[in-house]
Amino acid sequence: MDRTPQPTPQKRTTILVIDPDEKVYKMFGAILGSKYNLVFTPSEELAKLIIDDFPFGIVFVGQRSATRSESAFIHILKRKHPSIPIIFIAKTHKADLILESFRAGVRDIITFPIDPEELAHLTRRIDALRPRADGVARVQPPSARFNLKSLWSQLRSGSSGYLEIGMDPEQERSPAADPAGSDESSAGDSAGSAPIEYAAASGRGGGRMRAGASGMLVFFLGQFRTVINDQVLDVWPSRKGKSLFAYLCYHAKRPIFKDALMDVFWPKSMADSARNSLNVLIHGIRKRLQQVDATQEVIVFRNECYCINPDIEVWSDVDELKSLWRKAQATERNQSLEAAVTYHEQIASIYSGDFMPDDLHEDWSNLERENLKEIYLVALEKISEHRFRIGNLAEAISLCKAILERDNCREEVYRRLMSCYHCLGRRDKALVVYRKCVQCLKTELDVGPASSTTEVYNKIKTDASNLCDSTTSHAARMISEGARSAPLKK
Repeated sequence: MDRTPQPTPQKRTTILVIDPDEKVYKMFGAILGSKYNLVFTPSEELAKLIIDDFPFGIVFVGQRSATRSESAFIHILKRKHPSIPIIFIAKTHKADLILESFRAGVRDIITFPIDPEELAHLTRRIDALRPRADGVARVQPPSARFNLKSLWSQLRSGSSGYLEIGMDPEQERSPAADPAGSDESSAGDSAGSAPIEYAAASGRGGGRMRAGASGMLVFFLGQFRTVINDQVLDVWPSRKGKSLFAYLCYHAKRPIFKDALMDVFWPKSMADSARNSLNVLIHGIRKRLQQVDATQEVIVFRNECYCINPDIEVWSDVDELKSLWRKAQATERNQSLEAAVTYHEQIASIYSGDFMPDDLHEDWSNLERENLKEIYLVALEKISEHRFRIGNLAEAISLCKAILERDNCREEVYRRLMSCYHCLGRRDKALVVYRKCVQCLKTELDVGPASSTTEVYNKIKTDASNLCDSTTSHAARMISEGARSAPLKK
């Protein structure tokens, strides 16, 4: 009889947290301990060995100092393990450090002080979207460079969701309240009160999905998909069915009259035909949703209206983007662009593609698609303006080019691009940019350039010196030595 241990399904995602701060371990244990297996280590070198030999689902990397982005270490991890999502724990809000981390390959960023609801929601979202090969835990290789036998057995036993590796003996204690020997329900109880304390201390987080609440994640940008019960739904009975469900999710906070849905999706059909088509489509959608959650009705019908069940909390990337946009506008209005640029960077990170790109022929999505695209492009403009101000011309140029690829009639972007090249002593490229601007405006809009654009052109044409002060000299040297920056994107 073969007594070789068989691999067993890993019921809970295992998360590796790399951070020397004991407070981080306590917070993660209190907030995530009841839902995930947590492994903590303060050592980056030890983390490299651990991650090579164990199937971690998510990795959190903490910032060790105010001037360090951990980008080199993150880059090493992503090069060796490109499929593992990495989340950066930023201790400072400096835009350059955060952007550098995104370039190194982080999936997302959470900033100090950590909001417990934001942490729970972010972890749930990343975990739901990460690739899963076959649902079976990977067996530890027979010749592992790091002995994780005890780690593997502890995490598979289900009796403990915490493990600390390489900790200082003075710090080596569980972040949760007495996790050893407790069952999952008691761990959940111990974690339940701690987030309230942290939430009160952080003073943030209004509008986030509550940890543990019955909820649904909805992603409209790039490709429409929803996440229910940690399962991604991206296959629907029909394109019309997907569009109808997306419409209900988009208006999740208010009911939609049945007749209004008929007018939106079957405007040219007779009333009886449209009503029958709606009933068939709703039935197909409900049947698909019950495959992932048979315990509750996601779509309810009340008072001749359809809507998403009010008992289900809905988070969407569009709502998140608009919230960030409002914060960016208010911060720039009340403080400065420098203070608001972090929000613009988060907008650029969230915008993974156009709104409902497969529904180009559905009238209801067209206006919102253009609106969100405009928000994204303005966010990129603000970031490029900030980079130009601080002398980071390489990135300002890349951002301007990225904007013009999507909208080639934005004169302010042409002017900034011309100024960037002139600052670098590349008057020839600046003049080429102006000619391209004139051509695009004529072709697309049948108009000439604004006087402010012509003024910049004339100054560059007649002035061989650059338009910038000494603050851009470092960036100019970087460009001349061949350094290049990629456009900011998710």
